[in-house]
Amino acid sequence: MSRIHWRLCLILSLIGFSVSLMHAQVHPDSIRQTLGKVRHPALQELSGMVPSVANPHCFWVHNDSGDEANIYLIDSVANLLCTYGLEGVSARDFEEIAWVVKDGKYHLVVGDIGDNRGKRKQVVFHLFPEPVWQKGDLKEQITQVSSFSAVYPDGPRDAEAFFVDPLTNQLILISKRDFHVHVYSANFLQDAHYAGSNKPYLLKKEAELPLFFVTAADISPNGQDILIRNLTNIYHWRRDPSQSVISALQKAYTEIPYAPEPQGEAIAFDRNSRSFYTISERPLGLDSYLYQYQLIN
Repeated sequence: MSRIHWRLCLILSLIGFSVSLMHAQVHPDSIRQTLGKVRHPALQELSGMVPSVANPHCFWVHNDSGDEANIYLIDSVANLLCTYGLEGVSARDFEEIAWVVKDGKYHLVVGDIGDNRGKRKQVVFHLFPEPVWQKGDLKEQITQVSSFSAVYPDGPRDAEAFFVDPLTNQLILISKRDFHVHVYSANFLQDAHYAGSNKPYLLKKEAELPLFFVTAADISPNGQDILIRNLTNIYHWRRDPSQSVISALQKAYTEIPYAPEPQGEAIAFDRNSRSFYTISERPLGLDSYLYQYQLIN
C-alpha cells in the first residue's frame, strides 16, 4: 500500500471514528499485553488471524494482496513456524480467516474478498481442514480445499471482515468502504447441496452499521461476543444465545480502549472466549506486534 493510500485510509477511518462516537459507550476496562514482535520478512501485510486448535499456543495468519495463496503458522511470540500453500488456489486479495466446524472437525475459511476498486464480479471463500504441524516442517501444501464463490445483491464491494457464527454456521460479511458499512449473510456453509456448485452464491444484505473502514471482525467460540475493528477503534457487542447475530449487531455496542497499531487489520478471539488478539501490517517498515487483550465486562 502506498504512503498516500495509507494516509488517506487513516484520514477516512478518523472520519468514521467521529461518526461512531454518537452511537457508542466506552467499555469499562481492558488489559493489553505484548506477546511478540513480527520479524519474518514473509509477514509484511498481515490481514487475518485466528488461534490454532490443533496446534496449541499457535496462530494462523495470512497476508493480503501481493502474496500467493498461503497461510502461515506462527507461535505465541509471532515467530514463523511453517508456510502452507493452498493447492490449486489463485490468490487475488486474501483479507480474512475464520473458523467453522464441519462434520465434527475444525476447518478454516479464508476469504478472498478484497476489492479496493469495487469492480470484482464475485468474491471467493476457501474451506479446508485445519492442518496439524509436524515440528521441523517449514513448508507444506493443503490439498483438500473447497472453494465457494459469492456475489453481492447490490453490486461489488470492498470487504476485509467476516466470521462464521459457531451456533449456526452462518457466515457474516461486513463491507469496508461504505459510509455506513453493510452487513451480509450467507448460508452456503450450512447447505450440503451447495458444496461443489459452480453457481455463485447470492449474499443477503441484512443491515447497515454506523461504522466506516472496517478491517476485521470476529465472534467468540461460545457465540456470545462480537468484535469489529477499524484502524482506530474496536467495537464490542454482547449477544444472547437466543439472538441471531444480526439482531445482536443492531443493539448498542461499547468501545474497547485501544492504542492504534500501524495498520491494524486483524482481530481474533482466544479459544476461551474471554480474551482476544490483534496484529498489524507493517507499512513503511514500521514494527508490528502480536497483542493480547483481556476483556473485562
